[in-house]
Amino acid sequence: MPPSNDELFRSYGGEINKIKSISDEVIYHPAKYKILFGDKATPDLQVKFKIVKNASMVINDNELKSDIIEAINAFFDIENWDFGETFYFQELSAYIINQLSPKLVSILIVPRQTTQSFGSLFEIKSEPDEIFASAARVSDIETIDQLTATNLQASGAIINTVSTQITSGITSSVSTATNTNSTGGGYSY
Repeated sequence: MPPSNDELFRSYGGEINKIKSISDEVIYHPAKYKILFGDKATPDLQVKFKIVKNASMVINDNELKSDIIEAINAFFDIENWDFGETFYFQELSAYIINQLSPKLVSILIVPRQTTQSFGSLFEIKSEPDEIFASAARVSDIETIDQLTATNLQASGAIINTVSTQITSGITSSVSTATNTNSTGGGYSY
């Protein structure tokens, strides 16, 4: 059970009253952590990180994975978040790539639940009384050689090539796509 408002006041009220101004009113309200990524997260928020490392460098997989976890933990430092914020995976991805460049080429998240597909956890909202925390571990990271629909659990039509032809002011385009299903198989058309 979270602490009550009275318990929070008894624990912190004396110290907070010393630094608040007379006109300030402090409301004590318990908060919750919204755990992301690891086994401690709810099943709908558990992911597998898929990474592609720089093939032109000799890199120890375990050291790189450990560095990624350190970067994730730094990104989710409580000082960086406010209650009710929205998590955007692209911000985390950019932060990790900046920290680990040139060793890391790409990082993506793939939901562990089979009912979710690639991209479904790129934006996660928290409630006004929630703040994000990461439970990611080294075992949640998988090194892959390339980004493919199978590796990413992607589904739907994936555009592979686009060609454009301009004739007498009329533009036409032809796209080649691969349609995948949940098992990663597909067909071209």
